[in-house]
Amino acid sequence: MSDRSAELAARREMLVARSNLHRLQLQHHASALRQSLVRPATFLSLASSSPVRPLLFSALTLIAGKGRFARILSFAMTAFAVLKAVRR
Repeated sequence: MSDRSAELAARREMLVARSNLHRLQLQHHASALRQSLVRPATFLSLASSSPVRPLLFSALTLIAGKGRFARILSFAMTAFAVLKAVRR
């Protein structure tokens, strides 16, 4: 009987240690993600880069759906494209 209880105790210790390891890994990854999102310069540089800008606008229209905001955003994107073409 003591053999069985020792085995169960060892298994419990292993599961608790594994749980603690996963919790610490999750905290580490969440902290790294939080630090990467904190930098506003990163966000602004992404938004100002030409390859990413259309992706952001398409994501906004996808989120907006087919409502009034989507039409306004679509008009703004068209106006922005025309303005950009005129500048060149």
